Amino acid sequence: MKFSLMVATLFTFALSACGGGNSGSSNSNNQPTITTATDTEIIANVKSSNIDFLPIIYPVNRPAGTWRWPSTPNQHVLVYIPAPASGNATEQDYASKAQNAITQINTKLRNFLVLEPVSAIPVNGNFIQVGYGTSFVPVGSTDYQSYCANVSEGLNLGNVIQPDSQNGIKSNPVYVNLGNGHCDVTQAIVVHEFGHALGLANHFNGFGIGDSTSTAFWDVLATLYGNPQSTTANNLIVRHAAN
Repeated sequence: MKFSLMVATLFTFALSACGGGNSGSSNSNNQPTITTATDTEIIANVKSSNIDFLPIIYPVNRPAGTWRWPSTPNQHVLVYIPAPASGNATEQDYASKAQNAITQINTKLRNFLVLEPVSAIPVNGNFIQVGYGTSFVPVGSTDYQSYCANVSEGLNLGNVIQPDSQNGIKSNPVYVNLGNGHCDVTQAIVVHEFGHALGLANHFNGFGIGDSTSTAFWDVLATLYGNPQSTTANNLIVRHAAN
């Protein structure tokens, strides 16, 4: 195997290994841990998780700055949630958690982003699709919780989603793969994966490092979507998610 291919493969595996971080850290009073970030840290997290994304396998010649779903909030991001199989409690649970994640994101990021769930595959335009039991697990791995969910260009695949040449989303659809049959898909993990589907490629403190999601995570997403596409780190205006 050539070195470049090995690096690309490891890069793919690293980003697809996503159990969502801690599904619910708590302190001594059994209250959820809240990870916050200063404005400087928020900008640094947008830069490291989104702006500095390096697609090793499929290089993209794109403008400098942020990449994300375009024309939001006027243009809604459609999310196809397939009907769960009759009598399949696991699929019903995943579908419910996907709906809950959409509600939470729309509440936290109101004025910046709208996710719109749909029951049929969209005919036109890029969209997000939820998969049941389709999370990527590398051949030979038994670390099922670390590979409990992922976002990729296909079902049961580990390749990361890509920006297009205009800093929009190239991947179509973007798959949110939930569960592998051997792990616990929590609500926090589902929200975390939607964060990846919205353009956060790499983990940071409060997003997969420590907590699955946190105040820091929401403020990074609000800043990403509260600024135009192709905004460079030096020109970002920090936005904060709704309480």
